[in-house]
Parts: sequence; structure tokens; C-alpha cells
Amino acid sequence: MLAMSTTYRSLTIAFISLLTAYSLCVSQAFASEKTIPTNLLPSSPTYFNTADGPYLAARVWSHSKPQHIVLGVHGFNDYSKSFERLAQHLLAETQATVYAYDQRGFGSNPQPGVWPGSEELINNLRHIAAQLRERHPGLPLTVIGESMGGAVVLIAASETPGLAADQLILKAPAVWGAQSMPLYQRLSLYTMNLIAPEMSFTGRGLSSLGIRPTDDPEVSRDLSRDPLVIKATRVSSLAGVTELMGRAQTQTNLPSQRTLVLYGLRDKIIPPQPVCDWLNNLNSATPAALKADFIVYKEGWHMLTRQLSAREPMEDIAHWIQKISQAKLRNTLQAQQVVCDNQ
Repeated sequence: MLAMSTTYRSLTIAFISLLTAYSLCVSQAFASEKTIPTNLLPSSPTYFNTADGPYLAARVWSHSKPQHIVLGVHGFNDYSKSFERLAQHLLAETQATVYAYDQRGFGSNPQPGVWPGSEELINNLRHIAAQLRERHPGLPLTVIGESMGGAVVLIAASETPGLAADQLILKAPAVWGAQSMPLYQRLSLYTMNLIAPEMSFTGRGLSSLGIRPTDDPEVSRDLSRDPLVIKATRVSSLAGVTELMGRAQTQTNLPSQRTLVLYGLRDKIIPPQPVCDWLNNLNSATPAALKADFIVYKEGWHMLTRQLSAREPMEDIAHWIQKISQAKLRNTLQAQQVVCDNQ
């Protein structure tokens, strides 16, 4: 019993950040500082079919004359509503029609909280991107992945057969694999996944440690009250997302598409150390990694577009989608220096 208690405590500590990120807060309705034109519509429910399973719940913020198509891929234990704030901004600033879907095992889809497998998430994204290509021929498609969604986007685009998108944005990508975790964390997860894979953790009471995904208290309250945000995470799901993050972290090539990576130095959910490891991998593997654009925010939190200073990252995203020049863009070597110096 004592050994079990010690293992339980170690696993709790090991994954406190992942649990706290989505057990204590998520998205609020966004009241934009800029008036939304009358030709823009609020989000509407929709769905996407998948090649090998049930339909996936989704939502769309439609522009009557779109110039861009954007697809949002949410993070761990989150769902499509997480793009509400950013979608409204992109509607107004870029004339984009924005889609976001609930990944399998999350949101309003069947069996929420049951890990569907990394390949399911990756293949679903590829299938949905292909559908949007057919639905909106001739319009550029930008795929934005947040946290775990960023890992899914990175893998889908980097590995064969690739991802049918023109531009990629990785927002606080989850690149924290087991290889960047202490041995006791890896052993704790491995042991618990063997003996109690269905055991759940809530992260309740852990905010006192200062690990928060955002500094916006309204966002935090909304997440805690949202029934579609998963509050209790299974050990098997933690094992699954850790495998996914490790696969993303070990990618030695960035996708061929034009790519933007956003990261905040106040991120305690995906802390600087694993991001530094990822950048080291990229920069030591190929000079092609220099082609990616990075923006590092000194005061940025994990939920960059759901923090009190969300307007700056949202404007940066809008400008980058429209290919408006930005002096703050860095390459991977420059980003590596900044991130690694702030571990």
C-alpha cells in the first residue's frame, strides 16, 4: 500500500501541469475590441466525417466572402470552443472562415476521456483537411494547432503522407515527451499504466503551486464550469498524450509548409526545457529548420490567445496569415537561444 501511495504521488507530481492546464480553466466568450462587421456570422454547429469512424462534432465561424480558410485543432481535455476568441478576431481581421472540431475522445464526441490513439487523431486531421480543400477550392488553408493539437499538426504534416494545408501555426505545441522527463516520472507513468490504467486524476487543489495555463481569471472560471471540458484524466490518456508529445518532440524536420510557432516563456504547462530540447533537435538535424518562423513572448502563458494580453498574439497570427511583415519573427536558432536561456 505504501509503494502504491508513493507511486500515485509521483505520478500526480509528474503530470501536474497537464492536469492543471485543463482541469482549472478554459475559454470564455470573446468581446472583441473591434466591431465585427454585419456580414460575419456567429459560430454554427457542424460536423466532419472520418475515414474509419463516427462523425466528429465541430463548429464554424463563417464569413460571407472568405479570403482564407482556417482549421483549429484543440489541446488535451479541451474542445472546439477553445478557438472562439481567436476565430472572432480572424473573422474581422483576415476575412477568414474558421472551423474547429472536437477531436475523437474529447468535447461532445462519444466516450469523452477515453484516449483514441495517436494515429486516430493524426488520420482524422488529415481527412478533415482534405475535406476542407474540396469544400473551399482555391482558398488558402491554414491549420492552427494548440498544445496537444500542435503536436498532432506537427506529426501529420511532417510524416508521410503529409497534411493538405498551405500554412501551419503551432501555438504552444506540446513537445514534452518522456525523453525530457525525469526517470521517476517515466517509471511512475509506466507502472501506473500497467496496474491501474483507468485510474483518474483531477488536479484539484494544485493551483496553489502556481501552475496555470492563463492569467485570465474569467477564462479560468469558464473552463472549470464547462461540462465539455474533461476534469478527470485517466492514466491511460496521460500515457497516450505523452507518447504523442514524444513523437512530436523527436521530429527532426519541420513540415514543408510555411510554418509559424508561438511560445510564451511563462508557459508552465509545456515548460521551456522540453521546448529547448525540441529546438536543439531541429537545429542539429537540418538547416531547413531555419525556414520556420518563431515568435517568443516574454510574458506569454500557455493559452496565448486566452490570456489577458491575448490581443498581441492574435494580431501576430492575423498578420502572419496575411503575410504582413513582422520584425519580431525569429528563426529556430534565434528561438533556441531565447528559450534555452530561460529554462
